[in-house]
Amino acid sequence: MSQNNLARKKYNNFYNGNTNKKKNINSTEKISLSLSKFEKVLLVTGSVVVFTLMLCLVGEKISLSNHSTSLQSVENSLNKVNSDNNYLKQEIGELESGNRLQSVAKKANLSLSNKNVRNVNK
Repeated sequence: MSQNNLARKKYNNFYNGNTNKKKNINSTEKISLSLSKFEKVLLVTGSVVVFTLMLCLVGEKISLSNHSTSLQSVENSLNKVNSDNNYLKQEIGELESGNRLQSVAKKANLSLSNKNVRNVNK
C-alpha cells in the first residue's frame, strides 16, 4: 500500500508542476489529419472493390432468380408430361382388358380358344 501512495505522490507532483507548460486545447478546436498518398490509393481501391463486389452480388441474385424461374417452368412441363403418361397408361389398360377384347371379337364374329392363347409379359 505504501508503494501505491508513493506512486500517486510522484504522479501528482509531475502533473501539478507541468500544468503551466501544457497548452490548453479547446474542445471546439478541430484538428485535421491529412491522408498520405498510399492511404488515399488504398481507400479508393477498397471502395472500388467493395462496389464491384456489390454489383456482382446483385447480378448473381438476378441470374439465380432467372434460373429458378426457368427451372420451375421445366418442372411444370415435366409434371404435365407425367400426368399425360399416367392417363395414357390407364387408357391402354382399359383397352387391353379381357372384356373389351371379347366384345371386339364378338363384333367381328371371331371366337376365342383359350388353348391357343399365350400371355407374354415384357
